[in-house]
Amino acid sequence: MTARTHSGIDRQALDRQFFARGTVPDVDIFIDAYARLSRAARQTLRGEVDVAYGEGADETLDIFVPAPGAPLFIFIHGGFWRALSKDESSFMAPAFAQAGIGVAAINYSLAPSVSIDEIVRQTRLAFVWLWHNAERLGFDRSRIHICGSSAGGHLAAMLLDGTWLESVSLPHNAVASATLFSGLFDLEPLRHCHVNDWMNFDKAQAKRNSPIHLPVQAGAMLHVAYAETDTEAFKCQSRMYARHCVNAGARVTCAEYANTNHFDIVLKLAEAGTTVFRHVTRQILHGQ
Repeated sequence: MTARTHSGIDRQALDRQFFARGTVPDVDIFIDAYARLSRAARQTLRGEVDVAYGEGADETLDIFVPAPGAPLFIFIHGGFWRALSKDESSFMAPAFAQAGIGVAAINYSLAPSVSIDEIVRQTRLAFVWLWHNAERLGFDRSRIHICGSSAGGHLAAMLLDGTWLESVSLPHNAVASATLFSGLFDLEPLRHCHVNDWMNFDKAQAKRNSPIHLPVQAGAMLHVAYAETDTEAFKCQSRMYARHCVNAGARVTCAEYANTNHFDIVLKLAEAGTTVFRHVTRQILHGQ
């Protein structure tokens, strides 16, 4: 018998389902692309880098606003809460700038040095800081759109918690829309597989940080998406969260993107001609 099970699924099966890197032959190809394209964005676009949104050393962001009053697209990176940074997370900024959309890439501390509670706190702090500093930074506070991939999808969804928004005195529509790629919305299964080797979730911590258990504002606009070659567990997480949001009265589209994998689906945001780019920018610019 395996040491740990979840809903009758043994640890080995859960490990396979939540091992995103196992779905591609070489993940470094995509990580290198994130870094190369993000480096080019910092070198070619006018913006502010390493901006402090809090007092911690990791509490920084990069922001690029192409014109006064532009909408802002906030991107939150993945990496199972233990890898990557803002430095690999502004790869879409040049293509978005051409479309008249600003981009902010958020940094946060990584596990196992900090807990999921702290990572969520930092992500929320970054959002609040951006909202309050919109005028100085030059973007339209009423058009802030959030996006995250994988663990970043989880963190983006944590910004949709209506109770939290009220607690920090932000309007219920502070998030104009959200795009969640291959996110993690129920953390309980992750307590029973290799991810918990570095996250150290306990049951209560997993529940309070699971977007599936949090209220979503009625009328919120979400695009919940996943890659064709994502594992069934990742696809199930997205479909489940989409249903949760629909039941709350949110406006939700849910899609599987053909010819994409867990890592290159977000790279499509850097290419103006792709279906992913067109869908996300249409949601930002036209609310549809």
